[in-house]
Amino acid sequence: MKKKSTLANIFYNSFGMIFYYGCQWLTTILVVRLSGFEDSGNYSLAMTFTAAFAILALFNTRQYQVSDVVGEYSDRTYIHSRYVAMAAAFLICFIGLFFNSYTLYQWSVILLYMVYKCIEAWIDVYHGIDQKNGRMDYICYSYIVRGVLMFAGFCGILYLTKNLVFAVGSITLTTIFVAFFYDRRVAERFIAADAKTDKEAVKKLMLAMIPLVVVAVTNNLSISLPKYFLERYYGATVLGYYSSVATPSMIVQVGASTIFVPLITPLADRLKENDKKGFLDILKKVAVVFAVLSVLAVIVSALLGEWFLVLVFKEEIRPYTYLFVPIIISTLLISINACMFPVCTVLREIKGQLAVGIGGIISSWIASVVCVKKYSMDGVVYALLITLGIQIIIEIYCVYHKMKKWKET
Repeated sequence: MKKKSTLANIFYNSFGMIFYYGCQWLTTILVVRLSGFEDSGNYSLAMTFTAAFAILALFNTRQYQVSDVVGEYSDRTYIHSRYVAMAAAFLICFIGLFFNSYTLYQWSVILLYMVYKCIEAWIDVYHGIDQKNGRMDYICYSYIVRGVLMFAGFCGILYLTKNLVFAVGSITLTTIFVAFFYDRRVAERFIAADAKTDKEAVKKLMLAMIPLVVVAVTNNLSISLPKYFLERYYGATVLGYYSSVATPSMIVQVGASTIFVPLITPLADRLKENDKKGFLDILKKVAVVFAVLSVLAVIVSALLGEWFLVLVFKEEIRPYTYLFVPIIISTLLISINACMFPVCTVLREIKGQLAVGIGGIISSWIASVVCVKKYSMDGVVYALLITLGIQIIIEIYCVYHKMKKWKET
């Protein structure tokens, strides 16, 4: 099958991801309308609690997979390693629940949401195969179908039952359906008939990925900890208010990351070709586009943020709308952080990434305990800004150091 151009892949990936996460964002809004701020808090709790375990299920191999242009590991090896990662992630998530005093209702929501995230991780490895073969249009179609089914199933079930457990169960079932009958079948077309793997290859890949997994999990935890402590200190309803204000920022984050994801393979190609100038040109273009979009995002948020939030969540949310612009700024920093990680992965800057992850989680823990406890929702923003500032400084230094050492032949 003929590959799509890089520009076409950027379009397909961007459209699909924005549509899918837009549908997911709408569920976070409508859960308030259909079931109230308490269930909104429980839904946000499920997202927050499972975030690090979802990263573990992904095992952070997507970036490595699509930048594996020399075929170090087979597609079957990547797929089988994902099965192991998914099982381990779910088990650790289940064990983690015993260390928190959640209700049975919250347990059910969290575990079902974790199953959903594991299926997303399964789909992700197939998307890596599609991307590596230059066909991100197939990824786009998957996002669209899953987005429609997620939105219709979640909202329909929640409207009829007023039960978040059933609603989350519906998105889990629809995601399994699409993964098995669409994503799996599409990706299989690109896998050679004689492609094989074995336990040793899977073991070797997973051992090689451990540093990157540690980085991804610690990085995700550093972003999730402030919200985790907000729920611990102030309860699910307060977390529901914060999450409602923060939900539109998801679009900003997804929009920023969709621009960069399709460029990982071209960056790896430039590295393979020892084309330092081409590598830097890609980074410079992305930086310019991101800077322009960031300025626009802040301006639009300042002008329309309060109006939009009150329109969607009604007057009850108005006392908290002042948080919107600071949350957008922290989201932009999260996006920069998310874009810098693949660059470090392509450059195989593993030690630097470990420093980012460990530095992030230490600073996040300290900042969360101090700031969230004292300043509530404001403290979440303070903790994020401190943590992300530290991480981005380390990442910029790592990339600069690698670029300085790169000698073109």
